Amino acid sequence: MTRIGYLAALSLFVSAAADTPMASAQQPVAPAPATAPAPAPVPTGPADPKTVLTETVGVLSGLNLYQSYLTIGLLADGKAERLYDEKAARSVLATVLTSLATMDQQLEKAGAAMQTAGDQAALAKVRGIVGLLQRQGKELIAFWDSGRPEDGARYEATRQQAWKQIVALLGLDKK
Repeated sequence: MTRIGYLAALSLFVSAAADTPMASAQQPVAPAPATAPAPAPVPTGPADPKTVLTETVGVLSGLNLYQSYLTIGLLADGKAERLYDEKAARSVLATVLTSLATMDQQLEKAGAAMQTAGDQAALAKVRGIVGLLQRQGKELIAFWDSGRPEDGARYEATRQQAWKQIVALLGLDKK
């Protein structure tokens, strides 16, 4: 997977302010910018079909990691601010966690098709972040169930760790 593939897709969703951590359950979420930034240039020329497929997996994986992170955070914030009822928040979070589990299973299968050590390493990083997001979601559920500050602190620590790894993977720290 190439970093340019991640950046090209991610530029559709990330503004110049996206290099700061997303809001936690204790902080309000800033409104999205009115317009999306221009997509990053995509290299042209003949491409090997396997390379195109690998880059596509990278782009879609990066977008899904970013979107899953946003969704979990929005659910946490929305429930904390009583914008979402308990049943709806838990239902959407269950959908996110199921999607992440499916993504991880498919990425495991795709691993055999990765041609280079770099692609395999990138895939391993993506799968590691998938695991962190799953843990973040489960820790959010534990916090909702218990209401204990220590459970909230575990959720927050995992949330920050996931964001740090997403930033590094997608090159958002290079802005």
